[in-house]
Amino acid sequence: MCGIFGLITNQEIDIGKITLESIKRLEYRGYDSCGVATITDGKLFIKKDAGKIDEIHKKLKLDSFPNGSKLAVAHTRWATHGPPTKINSHPHVDCSNKIAICHNGIIDNFIELKEDLISKGHEFKSETDTEVIAHLIEEFMNMGLDFKEASKEAMKKCVGGFAIVACHVDYPNYLIVVRKESPLIVGIEEGKTAYCASDIPAFLPYTRKCYVLNDNEMAVLRAGEVEFYSLQEEKKISKELQEIEWSIDAAEKGGYDHFMLKEIHEEPLALRKTLKIPKDEIQKFAKILVNSEKIYITAAGTSFYASLAGKFIITRFLGKYIEAIECSEFQIQLEDCMENNAAVIAVSQSGETIDLIEAVRWAKEKKNAKILAITNIVGSSLTRYSDEAIVTRAGPEIGVAATKTYSTQVLTLAIIALEIAEILKSIPDEELEKYRKALAKTPDIVEHLLNNDIKKLKKIVRNLEKSHNFFFLARGISIATAKEGGLKLKEIACRFVEGYSAAHAKHGPISLVRKGFPIIFIAPPDETYERLVGNVMEFKARGGLIISVVVESDKIISELSDITIRIDQPASKYFNLFTPITFIPALQLLAYFYAVYVGLNPDQPQNLAKTVTVH
Repeated sequence: MCGIFGLITNQEIDIGKITLESIKRLEYRGYDSCGVATITDGKLFIKKDAGKIDEIHKKLKLDSFPNGSKLAVAHTRWATHGPPTKINSHPHVDCSNKIAICHNGIIDNFIELKEDLISKGHEFKSETDTEVIAHLIEEFMNMGLDFKEASKEAMKKCVGGFAIVACHVDYPNYLIVVRKESPLIVGIEEGKTAYCASDIPAFLPYTRKCYVLNDNEMAVLRAGEVEFYSLQEEKKISKELQEIEWSIDAAEKGGYDHFMLKEIHEEPLALRKTLKIPKDEIQKFAKILVNSEKIYITAAGTSFYASLAGKFIITRFLGKYIEAIECSEFQIQLEDCMENNAAVIAVSQSGETIDLIEAVRWAKEKKNAKILAITNIVGSSLTRYSDEAIVTRAGPEIGVAATKTYSTQVLTLAIIALEIAEILKSIPDEELEKYRKALAKTPDIVEHLLNNDIKKLKKIVRNLEKSHNFFFLARGISIATAKEGGLKLKEIACRFVEGYSAAHAKHGPISLVRKGFPIIFIAPPDETYERLVGNVMEFKARGGLIISVVVESDKIISELSDITIRIDQPASKYFNLFTPITFIPALQLLAYFYAVYVGLNPDQPQNLAKTVTVH
């Protein structure tokens, strides 16, 4: 939920400027406070406050470091323990003001640790769980351990999920980095500079070479070099150096007003790249599903709605029921009834969502389940817990509201579904080929929308100016689209939105409809269309403002609608199955333009951050 950055160098470089730019590239992970720290002439210098980075920079000049600074640690926060105030901002220090800590995650046993440390004379300044780490390290150093060994022992005492970077005034030649269940990457310019960050874009302008820390690993960063240690086995370990394939341009706005708009425009390319996932990766995944007696699919948020769409497509060809369960409820619901040796499809943009990691770890360790992962991040925690993993090709996604990662997740699940159809021969070959051609056309359909309908979508939001409540309604596979489209508007425009089955909405929710109440219907010409026509008429009769998303040739629902958004695709069953991919960009854009219209920043939704790594 927070962004961590650190560097240590032997070069004459402007580390203040580098540090500021790097945490700005992490601000999507949290933007209620930030801070930086460095060591010069045996003293610790800290600047921090509550607010967004640019606001704090104007007051404190975050990039102005003392002469001679060769290391820095920095943090941008999404508050968990303690409100967003200056005193709760990171970095946090020990009693002697020699240790500075930046932390992402939650220390579950911090109250117990804090009480013990207070009894030993430690004085705390903040309300955070983070501060206990600095005092724990100090306590172990008081026992005679050096900074490295004290850090190792301190982190062993901490229960929970966390990533930290720490520096010490008396040890200015290295930084300590530790990971457990929260993402942390080490970048390296060999012989010159070492970096650490919560996400690759932070250091990508300076190096493409990196190491991905696994859980319960510690790294010691020196200028241009790094050593890795296991926290559990008390030994030094070796790790494989990885080369990042995408450039910093992919992680920056590139002329767009917001990351969200840029990433929506990147969907056609992301879809085309995902269509090229090697067949053998898809085949391994599909064969496990074919051979599994019981299958679950689990995720959170946007990824859960992608899972609902993918579940619908897969079951069309697999002939088995797939049970979808939100990952936070997975163990609770299945504790006493989950079959051994089931297959679990786990879907996550980051591969680090803590509820999902805990669900798959439990399923694997306690129920011997096969874990099949779909994620966008190579080397993420989810991939390491999985028996098979498919990495989508969305590229970096900085906007908090997921867009292209949703589309590529649904596409990946659709590719798997068609591979299952081929293995099982569940449909004739000529039918399968028509589905494959329709799926291959999805990037072109999305691209046509982006090239031709932007202005129209932008105008639609003016009709919604006074609306604070919305329904997104659909039937069949489009219920997933309605839920995800509604979520986008809820996330970034701060409106009250519900995505429903159009039939379910008659059982209570329809009572809320008044004249002008906006209702967005997702209406492809599939097997649910005729009944959906009846639903549109019911809501129109009660004064609802009907906005429909339809294919180009649609007539009946278009005539009943006040506003139509037309998607340029054929009215055929082969294309209808993939409308969760082709219809969603219109709803993403609608949410984006509405947020901008009412004066909100789509990249920084209120109370949200990109990756949920705390409970």
